[in-house]
Amino acid sequence: MKNFLFLFFLLLVGPISADQARPRLADVLEGYVQDGKVDYAGLRQNRRKEMEAFVKALATADLDAMSHDERVAFLLDAYNGLVVYQIVTEQDAPDSARKRARFFRGRRYTIAGESKTLDNIEHDALRPLAEDPRVHFVLVCGANSCPQLKASSFLAAQDLDETLDQAAREYINNPSNVAIDETRRTVVLNKIFDWYASDFGDVLQFVAGYLPEPQRRLLKTGDWKLEYRDYDWSLNKTEG
Repeated sequence: MKNFLFLFFLLLVGPISADQARPRLADVLEGYVQDGKVDYAGLRQNRRKEMEAFVKALATADLDAMSHDERVAFLLDAYNGLVVYQIVTEQDAPDSARKRARFFRGRRYTIAGESKTLDNIEHDALRPLAEDPRVHFVLVCGANSCPQLKASSFLAAQDLDETLDQAAREYINNPSNVAIDETRRTVVLNKIFDWYASDFGDVLQFVAGYLPEPQRRLLKTGDWKLEYRDYDWSLNKTEG
């Protein structure tokens, strides 16, 4: 009788889908991110349960059951979500060289059954898997010079390629990240283009590919010098 009731219950509710078992970053962030800035105090007060559920789901995720793009999306969500989680739980930010070493290489998490730091997720797992420089436009390390965080999940994206392409276009067309000084024949770039130059290849050509046609043509004329802005490591938090 008990077995019959259990089977009847399964027929009513249906099987638990893979999506239900996956980390749900949007459940953590929705309502607490505005224009790329994060309400860490609000998350600390109101979203601890959702954050703990997110971290638990990262640990038990089955990467073998995911497609290539889903694994990339999973690692993007893992990195961005754990940065937020770590800032909230430790009440500290990676705003100095000493803090950054501890923040990105100190604390370990279980990711799909393996122990990893934030640096491991980015450099040992995500970058070799994706082989796509556009991931640098969506990885958010908690600093104001990072790309803007969105209150959404990459695992929930309909088309990861389109999502990354839109992120690249938005990032490169933001003068804070890419500014063309025609008088000095200089392109002033966010520091990530320097740190990850090997991922981008010909940086100028890569950037030009996402600019409007007039700027694209301009960058193809003559020689241009590249300069890089100092990175603002202050916390990307909402004011107030």
